[in-house]
Amino acid sequence: MTTWSIDRNRWPILFLGALALGISGCASVPKEYDRDVLGPTERQFVESKPVVLQAGFRNLFEEGRRNKVLNLMEIGITAYRAGYRDEAMKTLEQARIEIESVYSDNEAARRARSIWYEEAEKDFKGEPYERAMVYFYLGLLYLEVADYGNARASFMSGLLQDAFAEEKQNSSDFAAFLYLAGWCALRMGDEKLAQEHFKEFRLYRPDAPLPQSSDNTLLIVETGLSPRKLGDGVGHYQLVYRRGKGFDDVAAQFFKAGQWQTVYPVEDLFFQASTRGGRAIDRIVDGQIQFKENTRAVGTNLSVVTQDATLAGVSAAAGGGLGVGFAALSLISVAADGMSATANVRADVRYWRGLPDTIHISPIEATAGDAIPVRFLDKQGSLVPGLTDTATVTADENGAGVAFATSRRPNTGVRP
Repeated sequence: MTTWSIDRNRWPILFLGALALGISGCASVPKEYDRDVLGPTERQFVESKPVVLQAGFRNLFEEGRRNKVLNLMEIGITAYRAGYRDEAMKTLEQARIEIESVYSDNEAARRARSIWYEEAEKDFKGEPYERAMVYFYLGLLYLEVADYGNARASFMSGLLQDAFAEEKQNSSDFAAFLYLAGWCALRMGDEKLAQEHFKEFRLYRPDAPLPQSSDNTLLIVETGLSPRKLGDGVGHYQLVYRRGKGFDDVAAQFFKAGQWQTVYPVEDLFFQASTRGGRAIDRIVDGQIQFKENTRAVGTNLSVVTQDATLAGVSAAAGGGLGVGFAALSLISVAADGMSATANVRADVRYWRGLPDTIHISPIEATAGDAIPVRFLDKQGSLVPGLTDTATVTADENGAGVAFATSRRPNTGVRP
């Protein structure tokens, strides 16, 4: 198995020291946290952070080891959207280190996973799509500083995390990572490797626009809110996946060359949450995934957004058909999903709330510093009132750049 190396030297001593002082051991059961338990050192550390991140850092200290990775994820994505790139890199790198202590492709990590799944109450490490998204945002951070080697390594590692599912390795179908890895290979001057990535990407998104010779910038846009996990059934022993709610934006357009153009929807995170390798999950029992016989039980927003043949490639790769719809859900039994068979626990409904619903990517021609207006549409194709953003192009010395926009900036009033 190929391994990818990522620069680890990005975590300041002060932050590690503060974490050592403030983060407690793993709790055996969920608990209510005292909102005023920080000591002087921890309080000073939290107050030294940007205001928009202070609540997240407070949670990091107060909620301890059990929710450490979850809180690092939430801080990281908020920092990235708010423009605090150093804080985003630090927290997401630490989340990655924690994840890789359990989810790596080696025997020691496999043994750790086996032990971990036997615990009645586990530290949060995230599900495959959540772990993969840590690498997604790390990859974007590396892209912005033109570190294409580490960016590609992040995207490839995200694919690997998507393949880890309840101690079984399944095929990965995270199309966005393949596209971004191909882009990185182009920037590194490896045309052959880039075409290999794009060829595999085409299996999932056959009509997506690939970079042309004039395209020197990637526009990346987020819409919607994260997939949700809810406890269901008698005793709430089942975990129910549902699409995020409370948002209207499902599509995005950008203004360039005197006209509004659609940003291509590459990834539906609800689909990723409720499938493995394109196959719809029914439940997990004793660490084994049971799949639905009919994959049409899982819906996706992508065809609603594009009104085209996007799903054809996904269907071919998954070996079956996929339908559309917003009410689809998947059930996973966690009463005996590899944890102790005698443990009397409810479903673990913790999830990364800051994630978007859909990721959109389009290759464009732009110049460093360009401010690209972005607007958002609902599923009827109408503008979502008052919801706009601006994607500013960050470019390297060769003029290759990346621009990011989101419908969930921390200052929009919507919880990121």
